[in-house]
Amino acid sequence: MMIFTRISKASRPSSALALALVLAATGTAGVFALEQPAFAQKKKKEEKPAPKSYSKEFIAAYQPLADAVNAPAPDYATINAQLPAMKALIQSNDERMVAGNLIYNVGTKNQNRAQQLEGVELMLASGQVPAESQGQYNLLAGQLAYNEKDYAKTRTYLMKAVELGYTESEPQGLIAESYFAEDNHAAGLKYLAEAIAAEEAAGNPVNEQWVRRGLQMAYNNQMAEELGQFGLLFVKHFPSTQNWGEVIAITAYGGGWQNPEILDLVRLARSAKAMRDERMYADYIDSADYRRLPGEVVAVIDEGYAQGTLKKTDTYVAEVRGMAAERAKTDRADLAGLLTKAKASTDVKSIVTGGDLALSYGDYPAAELLYTKALGMPGVDAGLARTRLGIAQLEQGKAAEAVATFNAVEGKRAAIARLWATYAAEEAGI
Repeated sequence: MMIFTRISKASRPSSALALALVLAATGTAGVFALEQPAFAQKKKKEEKPAPKSYSKEFIAAYQPLADAVNAPAPDYATINAQLPAMKALIQSNDERMVAGNLIYNVGTKNQNRAQQLEGVELMLASGQVPAESQGQYNLLAGQLAYNEKDYAKTRTYLMKAVELGYTESEPQGLIAESYFAEDNHAAGLKYLAEAIAAEEAAGNPVNEQWVRRGLQMAYNNQMAEELGQFGLLFVKHFPSTQNWGEVIAITAYGGGWQNPEILDLVRLARSAKAMRDERMYADYIDSADYRRLPGEVVAVIDEGYAQGTLKKTDTYVAEVRGMAAERAKTDRADLAGLLTKAKASTDVKSIVTGGDLALSYGDYPAAELLYTKALGMPGVDAGLARTRLGIAQLEQGKAAEAVATFNAVEGKRAAIARLWATYAAEEAGI
């Protein structure tokens, strides 16, 4: 029905995540032979590189394995059987580095990700991975850990890769997935939002799949605040008629709203030309209510007919339109007097009702005046009045004022008002 029919497949990593790295590029594709221990070297200290530290016992266990791996037709069953004895002899960082390299290569040949991870972890623990390759090795370790469903370890390594500036293949998304895999949706969405904010701050394009995934997880888990946050990010970075329609729909259907809030959401959809289906038109008709705002109901139904979204054979819609049209005639005849009374009233409810009538019939200056007056009175629903004041300002071309008004809305309605503010800024290019 909505956005999630498309993003659910596109955003999830496969169960056998394709690894992004080829270690051949960093000199670990082959198993290397050992240098002789320091005591066997005869050159002066200043003429040689730092000596390597391998015990005779380790060399005796390692070298035959290295030769076997480098042979034309390695016997991996035998090699695997002999690996534990070699690992038991590891003492120095030099030994960790070469042993890790060997184990990684054996794991690669065996398509054994757990073994590959063990090898990369040994190399990282050795402290001998070159500084320029640290990020790449940490990324690989994190990817392997994810495939092994060790999500805490996934985050340890991937966060280190990000810290080191190695963001090739965008590991931030996989970090968020590691939280989702543990059903820690709040932490995953928080991390994803922070990753997006970091990209924004750096002036980088935002990954659309991160935003879509955030929307999906917030919607699926009924997290209203996060749903608003990711919906806003979606239309901010990827504005289109279709995307506006999708975000408004999931906000409307995932936020637990009542009719007054639904009305201001579908009003936004109408302004953005994003009335996407019959359900959205039905929600508009119901939330506007032909008994309160009949003129707006008639206009919306006629628009639905013109778009082909509403069918004239729908008897319910036709009946509502007929009743709304009759009431609208009376309203228009009395509108000037009703608005005059509202402007002179000291009752906040009457003033807001007058503002609603003015907004519905397109008298935006009167609506602005009435909502502004109501906001200075006790007992006003400030969120509703400010949202609709912003709409009245925007309809008059006062985009900057409208944005400021929308951004001043607090409480539950803030999510709706922020969407209006984003739309107003986009329309005005501010």
